[in-house]
Amino acid sequence: LCSAAMVSARKSRPAPMRFLYRLVLPTAVAAYSNVNHRGYLTRQFTRSHHVVSTYANKKLPLPSNDVLVAHNNYPIQTVVTHRAINSSLKSTDTKSEDGVQTTLSTADIEHMKLAARLARIGKGNTYPNPAVGCVLVRHETEDEIVGSGFHPRAGMPHAEVFALLEACGHVEDGVDAARSAMDDITTSEYQQVLDLLNIYKSEDGANKLFKDCLIDSDITAYVTLEPCCHVGKTPPCALSMAAAGIKRVVVGFRDPNPRVDGGGIKVLQDSGVDVLVLSSATKKDTSFNEEESAAANECANLVEHFVKRISPREEPMGNLDELINGKKRRALRKLAGRQKTDGSIHEVDWPRDFSISDEDKKDSDFGQRVDLNIKFLERVDNMLWDHEIVLLRLNNVVHKKKGAKLLSERIANELNAHVAQVLGHTALLYRPGFNPVLDLDELASNDDGNE
Repeated sequence: LCSAAMVSARKSRPAPMRFLYRLVLPTAVAAYSNVNHRGYLTRQFTRSHHVVSTYANKKLPLPSNDVLVAHNNYPIQTVVTHRAINSSLKSTDTKSEDGVQTTLSTADIEHMKLAARLARIGKGNTYPNPAVGCVLVRHETEDEIVGSGFHPRAGMPHAEVFALLEACGHVEDGVDAARSAMDDITTSEYQQVLDLLNIYKSEDGANKLFKDCLIDSDITAYVTLEPCCHVGKTPPCALSMAAAGIKRVVVGFRDPNPRVDGGGIKVLQDSGVDVLVLSSATKKDTSFNEEESAAANECANLVEHFVKRISPREEPMGNLDELINGKKRRALRKLAGRQKTDGSIHEVDWPRDFSISDEDKKDSDFGQRVDLNIKFLERVDNMLWDHEIVLLRLNNVVHKKKGAKLLSERIANELNAHVAQVLGHTALLYRPGFNPVLDLDELASNDDGNE
């Protein structure tokens, strides 16, 4: 504004106007800005996404003027005034005789929204696992986030574990540690994650890392999906949270996976942990809470396609390669042709990978050897659930039709889909949705036999 005022003070203007532009206006603007800057500095801000207390217990230098700022690359909208959160928390809290909060507060909803935002960092990179986020909050005079994390990819620790690693002091920042594990690129931080993962997967590893490390604090865990209770590539998260001494867990969405399906909640409850699950009640229900319902739906949307992957169909689909005959395959190709013409067909390109040489792309058998790209698989899987037919463009990985055929068959086998056509370096995949939209029998019956 000061610069604009000086530029506007042309010699052609009357002397009083030049005086106004050159002196009075810049002085007024500068004074106003200084007052507002001082007012900003006097406000106390807290980060709703990270540890407020880490500056003290991790011996980090405090920011000037007691303004707490994020040292992570988090969305800026997650920095909020703590007064608003805590005033609503005080007005809505209900606690049991032992001091454990037994109902959901506005602060609970805000923390769950943060966990959902963290989950979205890993979304699209976790196939076949779901995208999950977790935030650990210590309830004292002010709510303090002592740990946070998300699930970066299959085989890596889950969101709850990254949050616990931070809260128990094994990593500086749970989210940064999770980010380092999103791609299999060796860095010092990623190597630290691998070393901790090896301990975690060892016998009694959860107790070695987390036993009673939070037992003396009033900690609530906010996790977008029910913690697992089975042993997969890593130990059960529910047992790790109980071992750490977490007092309360708020779950955004109950896991319908048959290996979990309430089991994680039961493990926590049997360990003396108070568990609350967000409700997605509608306006017709007497228990409807708009903010809670919105947060619950956000958590549900994070795992929409994962739920379809692991939920049994009402009618088993069977082997598509055996069920789809030539007439049905021709009907699918004709439908795809019409969608290409009107521009409505859904396409997925294999991502560019500069580590793949031109010699490999020209090798017809390379489609059998190349590692399946996880991000690509998840995109194709999601689109198949939503649209049932998807066109794959594989020219970034194979240049020969044989290579495209081999690769598309591997992709179809992984996703339980059917290859309806391979044309050049493109492949047409089909898989009926959870509630099928396309009626293949009708399409085939209306087929006149011409392509």
